[in-house]
Amino acid sequence: METVNQKHATAPSAGTVPPSSWRVLWQDTFDGPAGSPPDPALWQVVTGQPFGAGIEFHTDDPANVGLDGAGQLRITATHEDGEYRAAWLETLREDFVPRPGGALRLDARVKTAAGPGLDCALWAWGTQLRHRGDEDPVQAWYRAGEIDVLEALGSEPDSVWGAVHSPECHQIPSLGMGARTTTEDGSALSEDFHTYSALWRRGPDSITWYLDGREYLRLTPQDTTPKGWLFDQPVYFCLAIIIGSPGGPVLPGDPDPSTLPSSLLVDSITVSEEIPA
Repeated sequence: METVNQKHATAPSAGTVPPSSWRVLWQDTFDGPAGSPPDPALWQVVTGQPFGAGIEFHTDDPANVGLDGAGQLRITATHEDGEYRAAWLETLREDFVPRPGGALRLDARVKTAAGPGLDCALWAWGTQLRHRGDEDPVQAWYRAGEIDVLEALGSEPDSVWGAVHSPECHQIPSLGMGARTTTEDGSALSEDFHTYSALWRRGPDSITWYLDGREYLRLTPQDTTPKGWLFDQPVYFCLAIIIGSPGGPVLPGDPDPSTLPSSLLVDSITVSEEIPA
């Protein structure tokens, strides 16, 4: 088990992929003074109740989002004055996509928040969802697709889900297809840091998910149907705590104000690209 203050200067390997075949494309290790906001050159903090939110209100208040001064980003779910609050971040960069015949990999070292009703999530949306204009967000979402790198629900404290969402996927709620895995010792994900990885390849197309380097899900266009495989277009990444969400692979349960505040800690997020042979 990695220690809390161990940092990554380079991208870790996912599964058996040789580290030497990858180079870092984008990375945040969340270094900075306690209470400072996420790097505005890398992230935008979304406030209010954006498409995909639950019953919570997202803020840029340091009580809900900021660096902890020990090399981690802290996102905190709170309940104040009868209102649930949390934080929602999106990468400014919106052109993440593997080149044809290549691959991207995202590795995130995260300690999830504990508590019923909480959904800790790291996912990718197609860029057209951000630039939908007056289009209905659900219709834009149908075209954009969604890749869930990490979805950890309060109702399943030892489990993480990987999934994709598109109009052709109907295995799980919210037009999704995916699977979950559990920690090897049955411990809650919120008890320690774990590395969540997704390897996204084009030509042949596939997405493979890992927990602590252990593969637990692989999907291809044959699984979703070719029409349902929307994952050949640029994306941006989102990171949030969702509270009381009606969607997701399973319901997270009802929140309990007595368990809050509860924090999600992120030690590092790294996007790497495969080096051409």
